[in-house]
Amino acid sequence: MKELSDARAELARLQRAELELLQDLLDIRKALAAQKVVIDKLIKASAVPPINRLPNELLAQIFILISDERESLATVSRRWRVVIMETPSIWSEIYLSHYYSRPDLLKLHLDRSRQAPLTISLHYNQTELEVVLPHVNRIHTLRIFGSASDVFDEFASLAFPSLENLFVDLESNSIDRLLSIYSRSPALKCLELAGLDGPPLVSGLTAGLLGNSPPHCPSRIFPTESLTILSLLGFTDNWNFLPDSIHFPILESLTLQINDPMSFLEAIVAPKLERFEFSMGHGVNFSCRAFNGPTSKFDSVFHLSFTPSPTRRFNQDALDLAKEFCQVFRGVRYANIHMTYLLPPSHWTLVYPDDHYIPIDNWTCLESLEIRDFSFIRVECRKYFVEWFTKRTNSGQRRLHLKLVSDDFASDYLAIRETSNAYQVLQRCCASVELYRIPASSRMDLSTSTGSLLLSPPVFELGSARQCDLIAPAQTCPVKTVEALLSQLWTL
Repeated sequence: MKELSDARAELARLQRAELELLQDLLDIRKALAAQKVVIDKLIKASAVPPINRLPNELLAQIFILISDERESLATVSRRWRVVIMETPSIWSEIYLSHYYSRPDLLKLHLDRSRQAPLTISLHYNQTELEVVLPHVNRIHTLRIFGSASDVFDEFASLAFPSLENLFVDLESNSIDRLLSIYSRSPALKCLELAGLDGPPLVSGLTAGLLGNSPPHCPSRIFPTESLTILSLLGFTDNWNFLPDSIHFPILESLTLQINDPMSFLEAIVAPKLERFEFSMGHGVNFSCRAFNGPTSKFDSVFHLSFTPSPTRRFNQDALDLAKEFCQVFRGVRYANIHMTYLLPPSHWTLVYPDDHYIPIDNWTCLESLEIRDFSFIRVECRKYFVEWFTKRTNSGQRRLHLKLVSDDFASDYLAIRETSNAYQVLQRCCASVELYRIPASSRMDLSTSTGSLLLSPPVFELGSARQCDLIAPAQTCPVKTVEALLSQLWTL
């Protein structure tokens, strides 16, 4: 019996030892986990932040993009301050309105820009302009708003050897001073004229500056031989455009926000024109009519954009013009169209079949289509848009690379449940689909320019989402879906 008692006692002792060892193991494991946390914290504390691993040259390029914050960025660290102070381009963009009654600060910033090309923006003839005049040979871009004639007087005897980009908000019909700047800007390539109103008038003093055309010829307002980019905004009533009377031998990009764009298109000859943009404008009564001339002179235009007015208001005349442009520019390959042109209050202008005629189908070479401010919320939007893509596919037309961009991605997010079928049609009928700020319904495979994209965001009924519903999914959704979720957090 004694042997049995001793055996049981030994078993009890071993069991106690086992428990002690297990407890020691648990304690060691806890200590290991705690030590790993300490080490991770120390590593993070001693690690160099990713942005500080960038070379100075790349860091400087980032600062140039946010140069408005240059003073505050210079206080972050000694290295950042050195990079900012030693990069002249960061100081080369000057808004004179920021230096009102501070000429010394303006002079300091100009000195820091050294010999970098300057971008100067001014709204009227400020006294601080005198500080800029000694640097006029470095002005690369000049933007003049408001009282342009007074500013022109200050520039009357100065040459602009480096000026390539000029924006002028005209305030009167006289263009004498503007013509004078052209003659002293041999490098001018980009011209944007706003505030056009009535035909240009030229006095006898400047009648010979730009050729031997008649005194009221609109071509006088443009330095036609040197321009590669031209943008016009305003009214061109009674300009008396003559067909093929304005020659732009090297013009590549044209933007029109004028009330009679067809007359201007008939008047120009631009064999190298590649890009055309039309904007609805605000408060503009467009003159809409068919193009009178050979459309073959615009066969080189591959890129076309239809942009909205600043208020995005519907304008039927502008939509009718866009319909005509579909016939004028038949060689378009890359189109960027705002939703305003696709879904007006009454009917679709560019893809809605009118007597079996769809204007956008004139672009037989179309490869890529980007639609801005796209929305699936309206039923008729989905219906006609999907029908158009289906018809293109069934008729054997080229499958497009489609990019949809939504500015109101919060509303689209709450309507996703109704649109899954539309996404499937787009995926089937397009060569690729790229979404920006438009999340897809659950587990939807969408082809993109880089391959297949799997989106798996949660779906909520309209008006039912709560903050607690949105916080957790945001940690696992794709970036663009997270943007939509975050927007909801701020609007609930």
